[in-house]
Amino acid sequence: MIFAVGFVVAFIILLVFNMRHRDQRACRWRERRQGEITHWTCIQCGAEVDGVPGKSPDRCFAPGKDA
Repeated sequence: MIFAVGFVVAFIILLVFNMRHRDQRACRWRERRQGEITHWTCIQCGAEVDGVPGKSPDRCFAPGKDA
């Protein structure tokens, strides 16, 4: 019985964690610094965005995707 309850709790935790990162789970960001400006490119979907050095974007900017 304890095993079944533990399994259900683990499943719920994984489900909640996956929902929080749904909009970024496929993105794999690569940083390219150009002086003061940092350009991020996603090698998964091809999205490109300028951002903060050292901190990858927290969502997907894929063309045609509603964000």
